[in-house]
Amino acid sequence: MNFLEKYNLPDPVCKYKWGWSTIRLLEGTTNSCHRVKSDSITPETYANFHNTPSKISDRTKMLNGQWPGNGCEYCKDLELAGAKSDRTDINEGLLDVPVNTSTTEVHLIPTMVEVYFNNLCNLGCIYCSAEYSTVWEVEDVKFGLADSHTLQDRNRAREQYPAMLAAHWEWLKNNAHGIAQYNILGGEPFFQPEFEQNIEFFENNPCPDLRFTIFSNLKVSKDKMKRILDKVESLRVRKHIKQFQIVCSLDCWGPEQEYIRTGLNMKKWEENFNILLNDYPNFKLHIHSTLISLTMQTLPELVNKVTEWNKLRYVQHSINFADGRPNMHVGIFPNGHFKKQFKRAIKFTDTNEKKEWLVGFEKRVNAQKYDPDLVRELKETLDAFDKRRGTDWRKLWPWLDQYEL
Repeated sequence: MNFLEKYNLPDPVCKYKWGWSTIRLLEGTTNSCHRVKSDSITPETYANFHNTPSKISDRTKMLNGQWPGNGCEYCKDLELAGAKSDRTDINEGLLDVPVNTSTTEVHLIPTMVEVYFNNLCNLGCIYCSAEYSTVWEVEDVKFGLADSHTLQDRNRAREQYPAMLAAHWEWLKNNAHGIAQYNILGGEPFFQPEFEQNIEFFENNPCPDLRFTIFSNLKVSKDKMKRILDKVESLRVRKHIKQFQIVCSLDCWGPEQEYIRTGLNMKKWEENFNILLNDYPNFKLHIHSTLISLTMQTLPELVNKVTEWNKLRYVQHSINFADGRPNMHVGIFPNGHFKKQFKRAIKFTDTNEKKEWLVGFEKRVNAQKYDPDLVRELKETLDAFDKRRGTDWRKLWPWLDQYEL
C-alpha cells in the first residue's frame, strides 16, 4: 500500500527520510537519500546519524507539506515533468522499507541502513570521483587534479577511519535486529575486507529478518567471488539472514561500457553474471544503470539483455541519472536528440511498468534546456580522459565528434 495513504501523510513526505540512512565512513558523512546534501558525523556523534539537525528539519517541513530543498529538487522536477521519481517509487513500495516508529515523529530509528566503508575500487568510471574510487584517487595525485587542501582532507579521513569503523560495529551490534535492509556499497565490496567482516558479523549475530545487499561491479575472479558468496549462501540457509541480493552495476553494453567504466572487461563481467544467474538461484539479482549521454547509444542493448535474462529468472533493472557531472547529463542536448534510443529501449522492455518508467525518463530529459556550452565541455572532458588514460572516445561516439554546436 502507498506509504502516504497507509499513514495518512501529506505530500511531499518521503519514506527515504523516515526509514533510510546512508553512511560514508571514510568521508564521515550521512544522508537519507542519495540526492540530498550530506551531513557530517564523527565517531562521537555516530550513534545519531539518522537524526542529524538537517534530517529532523527536512522531516518537519515535509509533515507541513513543504519540499525541504537541499537536493529534493531532483524528485520534485521529475514529478513536475510527469515522471516517476525515487520518492514515488519508494512510497509506492518499490523498496519494502518498513518504518518502526510513529510516522508523525521526527526523531526516528532507521530500518534501512547502507554503508560505504571506503573507496577501495578497481574501476575508474568516468562519471565517478576519488571519493568512491582509489583508481580515481591515484589518478588525481598522478596528474595533479586534487589541490593540497583536498589531499589533506583525505589524509585526515583515513586517520579517523578506524574510529568511525569501530563506531559502526558498535552501533550495528546494538541495533542490527531492528534493521530490515542492510546495503554495502563502494568502492568495490569484493575487494574490501569489510564485506567479509560483515559476513562474519552476521555469522556471530544472526538476524533472521534481515535483507542483505551488496553493490558490485563484478570485476573479480570467479574463484574469489564464489568463495565469498558461498559463505553468504551459508548464512541464508542457516537463517542468519533472510535474503541476499547482489546489485550489479552496468550502464549499457559493449565497448562503450568498457570506456565509461574504465577497467571493465565485458566478457568477464558476463561470465560472472552467468554464474550468479545459474549457480545462485536463491540470490536476488538486480542490474543498476547510471544514465549519461554516452550510455544512450547501447542502453537499448542492455535493456534487451535484461529481457533475455528474465526468461531464465527475474532480474530487476533500475536506472538513475548521474549526479555531479552536469556535462554528462542526457538533457544537455536538444529536445528529442535521443528519441531513437529511448524508442528502441522501450521496444526491448518486457513489462508495461518498465515502459512507463523509460517514458518518464525521456520526459525528464526533454524538459531540460539545451546547453551547447556543456556539450562543448563534455568533449573537452573526454579529451582529458583520453590524454590521461590512453583511450579514444571518438572511435566509439563519432556522432558526438561530428556534432555541430
